[in-house]
Amino acid sequence: MTPEQAVRFFYDYGPIIWTVFIFIAVVALLVKAWPAISRAVYIIDIINGLPARLDKIESRIEGVEREVKTNGGSSIKDAVKRVEEHLYSIK
Repeated sequence: MTPEQAVRFFYDYGPIIWTVFIFIAVVALLVKAWPAISRAVYIIDIINGLPARLDKIESRIEGVEREVKTNGGSSIKDAVKRVEEHLYSIK
């Protein structure tokens, strides 16, 4: 191949060669970075789900609070007080 033919070849096929090279480099970069990308997506999914999770946790905590505060007879705390008073009266 003469120098003139080489110049003509790179002039004709240079953009195609560079396009293929850049495409392969981008694919290789994505393959290499995929674990970090998937971790970032997982973290973003968790962050997006936080409001629903927090609402669920809050409602569960409210249920527990209802049971450990006196409310006139139906909470666990009231039941424990009744049992204690009954035990003290047996002595």
